[in-house]
Amino acid sequence: MEGLQDGKMAHLLVNQTCMESLRKDITDLQGTIISVFSRVGAVRFPSWKFPDKVSCDLDLVALLERYDFAENDPEFTHHSHVVLLELVIDRLLLLLQSFTGYTENLISEQVVPPYRGTGPSMSIGLAVTKYWDNMLKLGALYQQLTAEKRPSKEETSSPKRSLQAVKSENEPSKRCSSECSESCVTLPSFRSSPLTLSAISGPLRNQLRVSLDEKSAGGANQGSRSIHSQTIESCPEPCDACRKVQDSLREVGDAVISLCNGQNLPSSLSRFLEMVEEKLNQKSLTAVDLSYWASEQSKDLSRINKHLQTLVESINPLKKELMESEKEKDKLKKQLETFENRLQEEKEKQKQQKKEMGLLFEKKNAESLQLVAVLKKDKEDLHNKEDKSHLLLERDLKMVDKEEMIKLEDQVRTLAHQLEVANQHLNWATMELDKEKAKVESVLRHKESLQAKQRALMQQLDDLDQQCEQLKASLAEAEDAQFVMKENLKELQQEKWELHRHLEEQQKLTERVEQEKRTLELSASELGELIQEFKEREQLLVSFPDLHIPVEAKIESTGDVLEDMGKQLQANNIRISVLEEENVRLRIAVAKMKQAMQQETPKIVSPTQLWVQTVANHAYEDDRMLLPTEQSVFLEAEARSPNKPISIGSAARSRSQHGSRDDPPSRRSSSRQRPKPFSEEAVQKAVFTFSCEDAAVSAYARVKGRGRGLGPLARCARNQQK
Repeated sequence: MEGLQDGKMAHLLVNQTCMESLRKDITDLQGTIISVFSRVGAVRFPSWKFPDKVSCDLDLVALLERYDFAENDPEFTHHSHVVLLELVIDRLLLLLQSFTGYTENLISEQVVPPYRGTGPSMSIGLAVTKYWDNMLKLGALYQQLTAEKRPSKEETSSPKRSLQAVKSENEPSKRCSSECSESCVTLPSFRSSPLTLSAISGPLRNQLRVSLDEKSAGGANQGSRSIHSQTIESCPEPCDACRKVQDSLREVGDAVISLCNGQNLPSSLSRFLEMVEEKLNQKSLTAVDLSYWASEQSKDLSRINKHLQTLVESINPLKKELMESEKEKDKLKKQLETFENRLQEEKEKQKQQKKEMGLLFEKKNAESLQLVAVLKKDKEDLHNKEDKSHLLLERDLKMVDKEEMIKLEDQVRTLAHQLEVANQHLNWATMELDKEKAKVESVLRHKESLQAKQRALMQQLDDLDQQCEQLKASLAEAEDAQFVMKENLKELQQEKWELHRHLEEQQKLTERVEQEKRTLELSASELGELIQEFKEREQLLVSFPDLHIPVEAKIESTGDVLEDMGKQLQANNIRISVLEEENVRLRIAVAKMKQAMQQETPKIVSPTQLWVQTVANHAYEDDRMLLPTEQSVFLEAEARSPNKPISIGSAARSRSQHGSRDDPPSRRSSSRQRPKPFSEEAVQKAVFTFSCEDAAVSAYARVKGRGRGLGPLARCARNQQK
């Protein structure tokens, strides 16, 4: 039955009808959630299916398109079915959370739901418990309101009875008085309407409650006083409280409509006012109209609240961006101020250099002018001197002697030399002037290059700002990529550690298996040798049985007397060792029984001789060097359990451990006391009774076959020669 149920469940998990039903359920739940959000606002809680996302922000259309029925892929269909079930749970949890928000709004009497941030992660049990607590609070509040309404209903019942009596008396005035009764009845109905009271803000709601209570009480008293004076000609008008309340509602409605129009929002109240425009002009509205008015006005207020929330949500990041841009602007201003200060310093340096160059140029120019004036003066002096010299020459030619001519020539040479010096000085001044002009031109070119550098620096500053923005964006992308790479690296390292640990475990397991394999191979080889020795012992015992059996039962020998006697001696030694072991156990048992009997009744019992002296002497003489070792081997075999065979190594260790010990007590006491001989039947019984000692016998046979086979053969040969 369980297998059939599992098969049915597996078939349902890949059934297309079930998946379509789940998709329809998810769509219906999402529609209900949207209708609840239109009244409550978006409820922001972490998703149950996707904890890293907000439940109201899930893209259900994409999820439904992704997880759909696939005919050729049953595993994916099974996975999609499970995901759709989890989405149903997620939507139900969100619906419970939105119901909780709606009940909280009703309890706190808030028309416009407050802005809620992302709530904590909540389990299904906690959400159900919270919803049930809010429902209990809402039920208690409803019971309190019903308890408060009962006395008010009892108070208003008496005016209604008198009003009905007057109506029955004055049937002609029934139509006129119906308007008054309707307007008066709308007051308690308007006051008791939870939708109307919830659609008005807190202070206005309290004011309306007080005014409605007062006016309802006053209207009831006035009706009871003036009801006897009603006639057909004097029709009552609506009370002042209703008119004031409706006027205030109209003012509030106009303000809400103007606010919606100013924010380019659709207004439900404006459409409602267009529908009841004729009633507003003719008469006052009824309680039903006022309830519709309040509901439409609450819709507009919720729409305005959502719009304000979106504006606040959009303004907050803009404010942050504005603050960041102002910070960057301050940084740029500081940088610009530093650049301007540097530029001003460069300009001042250039002005100072320009002034210095101007002064130097003026100085050099004045010096050059002075040199030119001096040169002109020297030229004039030279011309004058030349003229004078010519005149003097002419006069000297005429009047003086040759000596004077020589003096004049010397003067001409000196004047020519002075002229050359003046020309050199003039050339130097012109060269200095050209150098200063070149310096001034270089200064001007340097100024132009500095201006070009300034423009290039400004352009470079703009480029650096753009590069800074690009680098910030690339840095954010690089940080995201680095974070992703770190996560991937952590996962890879963890997988590497797990693989390394698994590899170490496999290596340890392999080493352990190899060690067990070696031990098993060693034990198998030992068991093979032991089996071979068992076969040899069995063949020896079968070939050479006891010598005291009847002649008819003897087995044929091999023909070699020495070999047959040696093997017969080995078989007899094996039987002797087995009997000696049995004697040791019997002595121990007799000693224990004797001790127990002495404790019960102190009687002295002489020990019974269990072995013949001559037989013991012969056995002791034949193999006096081997019996201690055999006894130790058999004692060790007796200490072991029957399920554990004696291996070759253990027998060798037992021989090495007991090889240096003294002779057993039976041999030490052989000179003083010898046991009585056993009969042939007793020996056979001892051999076949203690079959559990086969392991010890096999060990003894192995020892006898390896180490002591030649001794008895040699003794038999000596006896034959004698």
